Parts: sequence; structure tokens; C-alpha cells
Amino acid sequence: MEAIPLHRVAVVQPFTNFLATVGAPFERGFRHAGLPVCALEDTNNFIPSHRFWSFLVDMAFSQDIPDLGFRVGQSFGANCADPHLIDLLRRSPTLYQGLLRASALINKTVSHCQVGISQPPHSQFAYFYHSPSCDARNPVIEQLGWYGILPFIGMVREFTGRKWLPREIGVMTCKAPNLHIREQFGNTRIRLAQPYSYIALEKALLSLPPLDGKAPAPGNQTWHHDELSSDFANSFKQLLHTYVLEADLNLERAAELCDLSKRGLQRKLAAQGTSYSRVLDEARFEAAKRMLQDPNKSVTDISLLLGYSDATHFSRAFRRIAGISPRMYRRQLLD
Repeated sequence: MEAIPLHRVAVVQPFTNFLATVGAPFERGFRHAGLPVCALEDTNNFIPSHRFWSFLVDMAFSQDIPDLGFRVGQSFGANCADPHLIDLLRRSPTLYQGLLRASALINKTVSHCQVGISQPPHSQFAYFYHSPSCDARNPVIEQLGWYGILPFIGMVREFTGRKWLPREIGVMTCKAPNLHIREQFGNTRIRLAQPYSYIALEKALLSLPPLDGKAPAPGNQTWHHDELSSDFANSFKQLLHTYVLEADLNLERAAELCDLSKRGLQRKLAAQGTSYSRVLDEARFEAAKRMLQDPNKSVTDISLLLGYSDATHFSRAFRRIAGISPRMYRRQLLD
């Protein structure tokens, strides 16, 4: 069963960091979109994609930043994509291998788009593309398209140098770029209303080695983030990890986060042989294990933070999954 579309906070933070630098009330916007501000404290948290998209559209409109996606991409750096991806690129023998590895890792850790590279047989160009999972008519497309373009350029520049620009850029939005965006790309052709966003580069570049090469990375190297789940029940648990400390978390609230009715959520979970209460218990258990590593948090405090009525109920639920009590689990950690 198809997973819930989620965004990792690591992908969200460039937007909130940029909004903070320009003095925009991003925390208010986050709450207005039904997102917990505390989620930003951990880059490995997950939030629902549709709520993040609402946040972006609202902030672009309310703060009068119509080119928000482009400006965030620019501040994130056309010369510097994610440092972990950059390290992987520098350990790749060629640009082609680097883009393949980057695509594979991004697709494992980001659910809102599909990233890849295509090489039409009768063309001198290759196309490095990303296709967001939302409808092309969704106003967030304008923000996501331009935001994705600049890190792509940054990846290629690890092999070509800082002045390189693509021959052609394609974006899904029908809206023509403003003068500020247009000036950044010189003579690059910009095509609007495309089925996905992409940059076009000469195939001859694909054999280039990295400018700042390092020892080759093993083919099975993984990223530092947990992978997104590919099925509904596990993606739901990943989502609950972010919201498990909310005082008002219940079935109705959980269904809203998934953009489903209560019965719709229950049916999807039942189809995979589980239930809301079981997944919630598992999410609470994972959160409890993390908190038990902090000796300053008592078992009673943890039980209340996780929404249990008392430490006895918490201990019983923890023992049911772990086979030992929370206190014994903590003792084993400290030994």
C-alpha cells in the first residue's frame, strides 16, 4: 500500500532558515499549517508533505516573496548542495556515476519527488530531472521547481567548475521567471510548463572526474538519514514519531495529518494487519527508548510526556514490546 507523502525536516530547514534571516514569522506560519515547531529540532523528523506545501504557499504570499523557492535555493547555494551529497560526488569516479548515486540516495530519503538522469539516444544532451509528486496545478510547484534547480547545478559544478551553467532549464510552472531569476542564468534557455523540472547538460561532461576528488566511495554507501518507508503503516509510524509528544494526539488528529478520515486511516492500517493504537504504541516505544538515554528524565516524567496516565501504564506498555521494564532498559544502557 502506497506510503504517506512525507518531507524530512532536513529538506524543510533551508526554507525556515531563510525565512528567519529575512525576519518572516515562519513559526506562526508553521503552526498555521498544522505543523509542530518543535519538529525543526531534529533534521530526521518527518512532516506531512501536503502541510509543508501549504506552509510554503502561505509564506510566499503573506510575506510577498513570490520567488521564495528560488531565493532559498540560492541561499542554500548553487555552489554547495547538501554536504553529504557533495562528499559522495567527490568520491565518484565520474559526473555520471556521481549523479546516479545522488539520485539513488535522494529517492530513498525524500518522498515528494523522483530524481534521475536520462540520456535520449539521438541528443547531445543529458537531463538531470526531478518530478514532484503533487499536481502540476498546485501553486507550490513554482517554489519546488526553482528550489530544486540550484542544488542540481551545484552538484554538476563539482565536476565542471563554479561558472558552469546548463544549456537549458525546464520548470513545471507556467509563470515566467522574474528579472532577478532571469539574470542568474545568463544565456540559458528557460522552458516553462514542462512535465518535470530539469537541467540539460552536454553528454560529454558525464565522463568528467570531480575537481576535488577523494578516495572512491563503495557502491553501497548509504546516507546518514534513515530511509523513508515505502509502505503506508511504516510511513505512518515515521510520521507519528514527530507528533507523539503532542498532548492532543488522537485518532482524529492522526487522520488529519494523513489527509484522511478516521475510518479511512483505520481501513488502511487494518489492510496491513495493524491498528492506530498498535502503531502509536510502537512510536511511543521508540520515543521512550530515546528519552531513557537521558538520566535527567525520570520514568514518571517520560510516561507523562508520552501521554500515559501514569508510570504503571507506561511500564506495562514498554514491557509488552521490549520484554523488560523501562528501568531495566535504562540500567542496561548505563552498564
